Amino acid sequence: MRWIRFVLKFTFICNLCFILGQLLRITTYDHRLDVMVEHILVLGVGVALPLNLVVCLLTVVLLGLKKIQWKPLPPWLFLCNAGILIFQLIFTY
Repeated sequence: MRWIRFVLKFTFICNLCFILGQLLRITTYDHRLDVMVEHILVLGVGVALPLNLVVCLLTVVLLGLKKIQWKPLPPWLFLCNAGILIFQLIFTY
């Protein structure tokens, strides 16, 4: 089940891009780093919410069905993703 660890880490990176994108929305931005900001916004706005929702639900289902254990899974990463998911759902809807 190494793939779930990879997906959790990738989702965490996308969630960080979401938070950074939201910070860019509320601050003044001088357009010096437009190339990097475009990638951050794609990962943060387009990918983070759906991927985070699917990964959190999949992880909960696999933990419930005893297909994966907490031991090989980084629990702090799952809990961070779940916390950011709640923030994303509140902020988006």
